[in-house]
Amino acid sequence: MLEQAIQHLDLSAHGLWFPITVSLCLFILAFVLFKRKLTWRDFYITFSVVGFVGWLCDVIITRVFNVIDLGDPKATGLGDILSYTFIPPSLSVLFLTYLTAKNKWVLSLLFCAGSLLIEYGMIKSGYMHLNGWFFIYSIVVYLLVYAFVLPWHIAFIK
Repeated sequence: MLEQAIQHLDLSAHGLWFPITVSLCLFILAFVLFKRKLTWRDFYITFSVVGFVGWLCDVIITRVFNVIDLGDPKATGLGDILSYTFIPPSLSVLFLTYLTAKNKWVLSLLFCAGSLLIEYGMIKSGYMHLNGWFFIYSIVVYLLVYAFVLPWHIAFIK
């Protein structure tokens, strides 16, 4: 039973080090820095909502439309779990920690660029494979999320 569970974690996936490293670093940063502007309630709600949406997008993008593969396309491995559970929520918390009315667009562009760099790193490390997904789609999604969805989200929960 334990052997089967370990086998399903896809620990031999090429480039697995990248999502593990990025997930842990971003989570630690978000956890340490969020208190600058956010409350525990803000952290909890943002982490939960964005984590849920991340997993929902995983199901839609990787399973339904099959335009992105992380690790082994037939298994949800450790890299997938960490990538969808920690990277989007941690980036969201960090973004909201530094968001002000004055820096909204600059911060949105910086976080869009950072998200694209993480996506590029996932591809270059060999962990992510694109099957019809293009960077232009990612740019549009990231800009919408950072410039509109997350500012609305924090205003709504406050």
